Amino acid sequence: MSGVADRPAAGELVLQFRGPRVETEDELAEIEDALFELLADGDTWTGHEVTRDVRNIVIDTRNAAATFARLLPFLERAGLVDAMAAGVRPEAATSYIALWPAGHAFSRT
Repeated sequence: MSGVADRPAAGELVLQFRGPRVETEDELAEIEDALFELLADGDTWTGHEVTRDVRNIVIDTRNAAATFARLLPFLERAGLVDAMAAGVRPEAATSYIALWPAGHAFSRT
């Protein structure tokens, strides 16, 4: 997870899934249920989005890098990291910064 710690702290963290590993709203809800226990005080679920191309879980957080670091071990154990991306939109910003995979662009769509 190199490079994540120097990213903006507070903002909207988006976990994005593409492909057949997570296809339905029910599958997304199961992931949310598991991840909910890992959130820290001050982190809140904003919701999720299911479109033809992507499935997003959205979290408002005071520290996106720390929140993602807490969630990543679960995502790895569940075999989800190869089919996902993560990005943060810092407070008062309009664009996202990629957290995962490192060095890739991130778009919410």
